[in-house]
Amino acid sequence: MLNALTMALGNVNAAPVRLNALMIENVRLSMPALQSRVMLHYTNQFTYQLYRILGSADAFGNPVGLFTNVSSGVHDIFYEPYQGFVLHGNKDLASGIARGASSFVKKTVFGVSDSISKVTGSIGKGASSLPGPL
Repeated sequence: MLNALTMALGNVNAAPVRLNALMIENVRLSMPALQSRVMLHYTNQFTYQLYRILGSADAFGNPVGLFTNVSSGVHDIFYEPYQGFVLHGNKDLASGIARGASSFVKKTVFGVSDSISKVTGSIGKGASSLPGPL
């Protein structure tokens, strides 16, 4: 059963983990106290970033990737018409709106279908590693 669980949760795609730096000025600590402070800081930073790792897991449908795809599509809804209007005036505004709307639909459909396929793929991996009937 543990093998099935690790197979299902094992895939993590492009988890963006960023740890903030620790800056200490005028340090007058013993070496063990300094080491414990550094360890505590980076342990806390990693704990705060754990949601990004879990959010990029295929078992949950990679919600971070879904959000990235949909937000990129929302950006295109506003950016493409603006670019069409600024670069070519009113004559390219309609095609900019069409490009932005089609980009939003494409990226949203891709994000949702990718999330669903990752969930079903991880379920399939987990199910394939279960022992068969005895």
